[in-house]
Amino acid sequence: MPSFGYVIPSFGPFVDPAAFTDLVQAGEDLGFADVWFGDHVVVPHYAAGLIHPDWVDPLAACLAGMGKGSRLRFGTDVLVGPYRHPALVAKMVASGIRLTGGRMVLGVGVGYLRGEFDILGADHRNRGAVTDEFLDVLRALWAGSGTVGYHGDHVTFDDAVFGPTPSEPVPVWVGGNNPRARRRAATRGDGWHPLFPTPEGYAEGRRDILAHREEAGHHDDGPDGRPFTFSYSCAVTAVLDALPADYRMGTWDEVPDIPADFSYSPPVPAAPDGRPRFVGTPDLVAADVAAYVAAGVDHFTLRFANGSPDVGVADLLSQMGRFADEVAPRFDG
Repeated sequence: MPSFGYVIPSFGPFVDPAAFTDLVQAGEDLGFADVWFGDHVVVPHYAAGLIHPDWVDPLAACLAGMGKGSRLRFGTDVLVGPYRHPALVAKMVASGIRLTGGRMVLGVGVGYLRGEFDILGADHRNRGAVTDEFLDVLRALWAGSGTVGYHGDHVTFDDAVFGPTPSEPVPVWVGGNNPRARRRAATRGDGWHPLFPTPEGYAEGRRDILAHREEAGHHDDGPDGRPFTFSYSCAVTAVLDALPADYRMGTWDEVPDIPADFSYSPPVPAAPDGRPRFVGTPDLVAADVAAYVAAGVDHFTLRFANGSPDVGVADLLSQMGRFADEVAPRFDG
């Protein structure tokens, strides 16, 4: 049986304190498994017309949510590893889990926005290798095995004594669609969390990861012995009474003078009938979910709102309710 999470946009009306509380409580009441938050630290001017600049920090959002919910997990969709020193992230996550009792999933990716890397003094060209070392250091520090040293090409230190260690294991799900990202997920992660591949692409990626994990001796568990999760980060999800005849999804290619950075985003997958996956009547959305379950997906992170100004808090709450009532029950048991 798959589990379902949802994204709360990290900006605008969605992070108003009262709205944030309502959105977390709705997830608790409706039976969702987890809540997810995206990551931008600072938006370069050239991208400010495409990305809302007023993002709250995803780790802060997770900790705030854990203080309001009692059952839901909270995750990062995804934290950009190269933006931060891994020891700082290890400390924030371990401290938050110690203070709240846990329920966090750390989604990690390499990032894409070159101007943001430049502002932060981060290494855009080598971001994949930096992310590999970021994940290695997290593991080493969280293990709490006395004095820790690490000597990589991008992170180097000696004689570190780290605490507190997490009071419960922290699942690390690795984002990314390409072969290197899949290898990173297989060998350094507890889950794979790619950005909306097709069902066929997901099944291919899953086979690739299983082969890497078999080669590494992980078999059915992640590097630290926890069950490995095959997750899926969805494009826009909308449960509708009927699909409008003229409904279509816009693409970045249609935006004038789109910065080259945005080419990272894959096209929204289309169903055999041509509509965007996860948009349509309850029957159609359920069929899309079933197609991905057949491809090997264990967990879905659903985007009921993607930051469009015509989709507000009430719309997000309404869509959460419709999915929980009209789609999710079909996958119980």
